Amino acid sequence: MTERLEAIKVTVDPVEMELICEPYVVYTFRGYAPVVNVRTGSGEERTLYISPRTLAQGLEVLRQRNGDEFEGIKMRVSKESEEKFAKYVVEGIFE
Repeated sequence: MTERLEAIKVTVDPVEMELICEPYVVYTFRGYAPVVNVRTGSGEERTLYISPRTLAQGLEVLRQRNGDEFEGIKMRVSKESEEKFAKYVVEGIFE
């Protein structure tokens, strides 16, 4: 079983992260939600909810480029604006 960590909140300030596991689901007050654990640029381990469509679309491109695996993806994530339902901006970090 994958450890459930504190959720990371994505804002307009970009956050660099690396996915450290494959997705799993957690039970929330709205039902089940897909998540993945990440390690931030500062070394913190958190949970990222991956169900928002614009986040999932950007993540899918990176997953395909990463051999169909989530684990090991490095990316920078932010929101376009301060609005609650603003679109996510996902950029891959390639070394």
